[in-house]
Amino acid sequence: MLLKNHRRGSLTCLFLFIACSCFAQGIKVIGYLPYYRMSAVENIEFHRLTHVNIAFANPDAAGNLSCAGVNVDGAITAAHNAGCKVFISLGGGALTPAWESAWDSLAQPSRRGAFIQKIINYVGEHRYDGVDMDLEWQYVKDWYSPFVLELKRALEPLGLPLTAALPGSHRYAHISDLALAAFDWVNMMAYDLTGPWDPSNPGQHSPIDWTAQCISYWKSQGLTKHQLTLGVPFYGYDFSTTPVSSLTYGRLVSMDVANAQRDSANGAYWNGIPTIKEKTRLAIEQTSGVMIWELGQDAFGTNAQLSLLRAIDERIREVTSHVDMYTIEVKGLARIYPNPAHDRITVSLAPKLVSDSEGATPVAARVVIRDIQGNEVYEKSVVGTEVEVPTILGLRGCTQFSCIQVHLCLQR
Repeated sequence: MLLKNHRRGSLTCLFLFIACSCFAQGIKVIGYLPYYRMSAVENIEFHRLTHVNIAFANPDAAGNLSCAGVNVDGAITAAHNAGCKVFISLGGGALTPAWESAWDSLAQPSRRGAFIQKIINYVGEHRYDGVDMDLEWQYVKDWYSPFVLELKRALEPLGLPLTAALPGSHRYAHISDLALAAFDWVNMMAYDLTGPWDPSNPGQHSPIDWTAQCISYWKSQGLTKHQLTLGVPFYGYDFSTTPVSSLTYGRLVSMDVANAQRDSANGAYWNGIPTIKEKTRLAIEQTSGVMIWELGQDAFGTNAQLSLLRAIDERIREVTSHVDMYTIEVKGLARIYPNPAHDRITVSLAPKLVSDSEGATPVAARVVIRDIQGNEVYEKSVVGTEVEVPTILGLRGCTQFSCIQVHLCLQR
């Protein structure tokens, strides 16, 4: 803090450098976006997300990665422009025979290093911010853990996180303790408890009581709150059809807007807004955030007000807004609230700065937010003692900031 006093008739200028992490720390909102949903990009409210996982990239026999030949760069740009981190998700739960054969060959010790270098090159070319491993079930083989550990060693010096999508309450036999610990966090797929593969077992495929059990299960495997996100489904299953069919949440709402507020009807089961909000509350309390499969299945257009992504965002706002206001310790001169916050904060200067025996009144105030590299990413000049500014979620292309600088001038 630098305070300069001048004689009456001049300006008194006060600089406050306030280190602050005003976004609700640890609350991730991660949305998977499959390559076959690129048409939904213009409808997705990326500013309500912290991370987007593009799904899925797989290699050809030579190790060259592709999202089934689909150009996903537009989605990457849109997500980055909204301040999201974008990861490439590798694998998926349904590989073609060619993809499976390529993984089995390329992940072997003799070819592993060269394949990992191609992954690194691919990440750099497309401006990804991390890698997500989403190989599932029968595709998780004896080479999986050694591959994960070597990939982690390659990503770490580049500052690129490595995550995984794993079943809600099952650990694959080929995931070692070291490999599990290598993931920066695990996205729990707490859905598909039943479905088309089990038509004689109709019911909710993502019940909230099982969701709580999933969290407990992975914590029993040694993962902490900060190493978990809770997966929620934006789809359901209709057991009244033969075979059992899947329904996107968007379609369910278009059939009947009342479906937004319930979890079942006429033999179909899904998660409506109340359940998604309750799961979000649980995720905030017991994990580091929410994961969504998948963004393209949400309600858009005329039903956008019933969006499940909006419901998640609203619950996060509700929970974090109840945190007590934190007073910045700068000799009682300023405070920032709420803290934690979501997309906006208020910088408030103490009354004594703007009202004293000499009748000082503010004529100008300037608020600056700098990113983690010290670059100015936001500036606003106002008159008054209380300034509302966006947090990192409201700043285009900015995902971390190091401080808020307040520059106040008082007319003397």
